[in-house]
Amino acid sequence: MHQRLGITAVTVVLVAAAWTAPAHPPDTGVPEQEPGNDMARTLVGGWIEALGGMETYGKLRSASYTLTTEMWDPESGRLRRARPRYVTIARLETGEAARIERWEGNDFIRHGFDGIGEWAVMNGETLGPGDKDYDEARYVSGDVFYWMGLPFKLKDPGVFLHYDGLDDQDRYLVRVTFSEGVGDHSDTWFYTFEEGRAMPVSIGYREEGRENISRTYWEDIREVDGYVFTGRRVHVNADGRIWKVLVTSDFVLNPEVDPAMFKGP
Repeated sequence: MHQRLGITAVTVVLVAAAWTAPAHPPDTGVPEQEPGNDMARTLVGGWIEALGGMETYGKLRSASYTLTTEMWDPESGRLRRARPRYVTIARLETGEAARIERWEGNDFIRHGFDGIGEWAVMNGETLGPGDKDYDEARYVSGDVFYWMGLPFKLKDPGVFLHYDGLDDQDRYLVRVTFSEGVGDHSDTWFYTFEEGRAMPVSIGYREEGRENISRTYWEDIREVDGYVFTGRRVHVNADGRIWKVLVTSDFVLNPEVDPAMFKGP
């Protein structure tokens, strides 16, 4: 069966350099929302600095990539299906814009956000409120931008960091919540850090209305023209078996994009 996958050499170079939390954490720019959360700021700040600081995120003006969702059978360890999405993102004067295209059977779907409003089209027909792909357009657009911008987007307004102490293995626990209107603000994320490694060793999330925490591991850390991102986000069940993998491929940094491509019909 699948086990937790190893870290590539580039991961070691970019994010696993030795790092120890200082006694007096520096100001990372992440707002402190609760007393005692200096450690949360320090852990996130160390992760960002290991990737070159916020200057690295400044290199991202636009990008295109393929985001493939792989669904796995945990029992057999076999791939059940894979669905690619073709993504373009850009920072525009209107805000963070995204365009996502995909096939669902014989249906060709395009949807996105132009920094002001969302839109969706299926097989050339304009969709509106009540249609699933329209209703999800704003969230999905933010999602594809957010994951490409981690850990830098943990500094965004409306992102709250909480230090939850140590786990039973003496690893640091950071909980991330969001204000209303920021992504799916009802979800909670959990980052686990260990001494001597800047990148989290595991990432968990709890969706609204659920008690259990789903666990993920990140691997295949890539660097393109100085920009660093995660190539594979591996989701495992309670037994540690893979059930989903999100694969980022065909990444192009700062392609020329026409802002009009992000507008709906």
